[in-house]
Amino acid sequence: MIKKNSIIYLILLFLCITIYPVYSEQQPCRQLSLQEYTDKVAGGWLGQAIGVLYAQWTEGRWQGEIVPFDLEDWYRIKPEIEQKINEHPGDWQEKRKFAKQFVIDKQNWEIYKPEEMSDQDDLYVEFMFLHAIHKYGLDVTAREIAEEWISYIDPERIWCANKGAYDNFLRGIWPPLSGNPRYTPWGDAIDFQIEADLFGLISPGMPRISNAWGDKVGHIMNYGDGVYAGMAVAAMYCEAFFEKNPRVLAEYSLKAIPAESGYAKMVQDVLDLHQRYPNWQDAWKKLEPKWGIKDGKLVSGVDVRINGAYIYMGLLYGEGDFWKSMNISMRCGRDSDCNPSSVVGILGTVMGLQNIPVKWSILKDLPIDNIAIKEIFPQKIQWNDLIDKTVEVGKWNILQNGGYIKGDIINIPYKTPTSLPLEQTVWEETKK
Repeated sequence: MIKKNSIIYLILLFLCITIYPVYSEQQPCRQLSLQEYTDKVAGGWLGQAIGVLYAQWTEGRWQGEIVPFDLEDWYRIKPEIEQKINEHPGDWQEKRKFAKQFVIDKQNWEIYKPEEMSDQDDLYVEFMFLHAIHKYGLDVTAREIAEEWISYIDPERIWCANKGAYDNFLRGIWPPLSGNPRYTPWGDAIDFQIEADLFGLISPGMPRISNAWGDKVGHIMNYGDGVYAGMAVAAMYCEAFFEKNPRVLAEYSLKAIPAESGYAKMVQDVLDLHQRYPNWQDAWKKLEPKWGIKDGKLVSGVDVRINGAYIYMGLLYGEGDFWKSMNISMRCGRDSDCNPSSVVGILGTVMGLQNIPVKWSILKDLPIDNIAIKEIFPQKIQWNDLIDKTVEVGKWNILQNGGYIKGDIINIPYKTPTSLPLEQTVWEETKK
């Protein structure tokens, strides 16, 4: 005889097979073709790479200052000038001070044609996330991601919050405590903000799912506003598959984070200034004193709020133009290569790879130099490998979260963003 429980199981299985697909198709969905999804994922990846390579020689050199010139092409500091800077004795701060006399003169820069994509933590930390998801599946834990870092990432090629988290792993402090201010001073650094792009690319139109990834992964190295920054950026990627207007994307990101957070207040400030001041430099002069100075001193060059402000500045004042957007974000200074990377990663997702201007999209045919994670990726990484793996994970993510694929059309359930409860940035130790 068939047991009663077995009969119930068979009935439930029959209902799932016959009714659920029909029910799913009746849910409000947005659609992407597989070809369109792939093209937009490629645009998002290449956009990030273009932005960070375009501005890499400006990184950190203008703190609390506007970069005094545009970069209309692929520019770099002339090799002989860069060598002179590198040979100058002293620590990185002394080198930066010495370099300033040269880099402020655009005659010490030259146009060049890239031969490869440089090794950048904006990208390879995301490659590590992608690797861990492929290895463990969508249920990968933050601890498993951390253990992959210990096994494979070069500790000399990570900095700030990522390095703080790595050092915590070695001390036996694992996520989410590894990003907590009780154990690291880097909770408000930009690390997750510049590495959350992947979670938007694998969650098209699914900001609640990208937020779940942000909660899990962002707390590996960050806390509070540091995590919300990544959630806000990922939410813009999610919606960039369906929305073109940069202001709409910026406003949309506010729905994914607590309104009481410092990061949300900063975003609202940028939105308000954009309406008041047609010229981005006038808005910058209002933003920098409020978010870039504390107690009469410049905040850290990797503070997530002031750098986040310059992502939104590029998006809003760039008005959807690829070069204009990343150039404005670069000229705002601070971490001036990471910020335009986020800007044109989002715009690359909006446009798709096919619509990125040819001057910039030449990177699609160039390999990616790989120093930091050589044991799990070849020394020269190919874009197609990353794009294919991202699309594969994206399809897993969509299917696991209520979507379905019919023919070559991806159907994605439509749900508006929701934010997590407010997480205070300042650690308050519970009284024993």
